Amino acid sequence: MQKDINQGYPKILFFSSSHCTPCKPVEEMLKRINISMFGKKLYIQKIDIEQNRRLTLEHRITSVPTLIIAEKKLSINIQEGDIIDAILFAFISSVKI
Repeated sequence: MQKDINQGYPKILFFSSSHCTPCKPVEEMLKRINISMFGKKLYIQKIDIEQNRRLTLEHRITSVPTLIIAEKKLSINIQEGDIIDAILFAFISSVKI
């Protein structure tokens, strides 16, 4: 996966589904992290696995929500009460930009 030349940040692929309950809070956290920590410089591409089978198969997505940043993959299994903002921030920060 290539970095976005215009911004110098890697693209984040956010695999989701309209029927995925934990995807909504993950999406909201991604937006908040992007605004508060990165000044809206991250490019987050939301991909519905039901509407984009090619990318879903290409990236071997087996569950949602799944994030891919600079070829690092994180499948998130969220339980009630999890601190997902800390998990997402740590994952995003682990990618050198």
